[in-house]
Amino acid sequence: MRPALPIAVRAVLLLVLLSSTGSVLYVTYRNTRNARSLAVLSLESTALALSSSAENALRASGKGSAGEIREILSDRVVAYALIAGGDGTILFHTNPRMAGAILPEEGLGRWLHSGAGFGRRVTLGTGLPAYEYNYILHRPDGTPELLRIVLHTAAADRILSDARTMWWTVAGVLALLWAAGIVLERLFARQLRLAVEVERRERLSLIGQMTASLAHEIRNALGGIKGFVQLDEEKKRAPGDHNGPVSPALRGIGRIESLVNDLLIFSREETYESRPVDVAPLVREALETDASRWGGSVELSIPPGIRARADREKMRRVLANGIRNAVESMRDGGVLRITVGEEDRRIAIRIEDEGPGIPEPDRARLFTPFHTTKTDGTGLGLAYSRKVVEGMGGTIELSNRKEGKGAILSIHLPSAGGAGHA
Repeated sequence: MRPALPIAVRAVLLLVLLSSTGSVLYVTYRNTRNARSLAVLSLESTALALSSSAENALRASGKGSAGEIREILSDRVVAYALIAGGDGTILFHTNPRMAGAILPEEGLGRWLHSGAGFGRRVTLGTGLPAYEYNYILHRPDGTPELLRIVLHTAAADRILSDARTMWWTVAGVLALLWAAGIVLERLFARQLRLAVEVERRERLSLIGQMTASLAHEIRNALGGIKGFVQLDEEKKRAPGDHNGPVSPALRGIGRIESLVNDLLIFSREETYESRPVDVAPLVREALETDASRWGGSVELSIPPGIRARADREKMRRVLANGIRNAVESMRDGGVLRITVGEEDRRIAIRIEDEGPGIPEPDRARLFTPFHTTKTDGTGLGLAYSRKVVEGMGGTIELSNRKEGKGAILSIHLPSAGGAGHA
């Protein structure tokens, strides 16, 4: 149930974000389209109202009063207006100097007899946008004439501009919405990881307490058994015989003692005295302890003065375990390479062997307690190394070499200055 919970929450959060985004985009699209329609409709309505007023004035006065029509068409929204006959002659213009001119349109007479008015977007000679509405006037005698009203579109264009600006506002809101969703998902995932980690630590702490208690009792019992066996061995062993009848029992007891000691080391609550530690002496000390009798060769690459911030004794134990594992994987020959350097303000230690490497099925459980590929291993060495390295603020990783056989144990620790910090 626990692994499925984050997936379900993420799915619900994604569904909410997608549905919210879709709804906002749809509503914005509808509002933008409505704003565009309203802008055009307002221009048409204004032009139609002015046209109807001009037609009523013409009908009321016969031929119509130019002054009365000019007054009707003097609204600030009107760029200019004209009345033309069927032959294209301009009978009236808001600019009196244009009266008597001929319109360049073709087929004007046919259109006048069609009876249909229409509007369209045009550009004035000044370069400003405008809206042209063509209306058919009917004189009292039934003669059709063209009434053309050209309106300024500043107000309508402002509506359209606001509608376009709305898209940028919506885009910003959606970006904030998705950012908030991503942050919420990250916070939830982090909180869940912290809860799992706390639960894991509590469980490990309880297991550690139980293990330590059992290991102490086993070690005490083994001490008594070992003493009696050794005493009996000395009484029954013939002079010069170093392989008495109970020697296998003593070796088994020693094996159990080693396991119990590893359990006690792994299960105890660690405290760290992190201080600047010179890495080179630690590496050489671990080599002296765990590779002095090995038949292979060792290659060291350690610049002088490299210092890490670590607990010296625990770091020595981690290095000794890594070198011992590398040597045992190569048995009696091969090359053990140990390199130390500084990477991104951290000290990188790599222990590289030429053994068979790590089997693919075992890679996921490398640092799990009691998991080992050795016939006589306890499976606690890597688990302890990971525990203390992370406790010192570092990281540890075991991987196969990219070229040739073998494995690489990589340890990264906080730098304490040195050669790289002049």
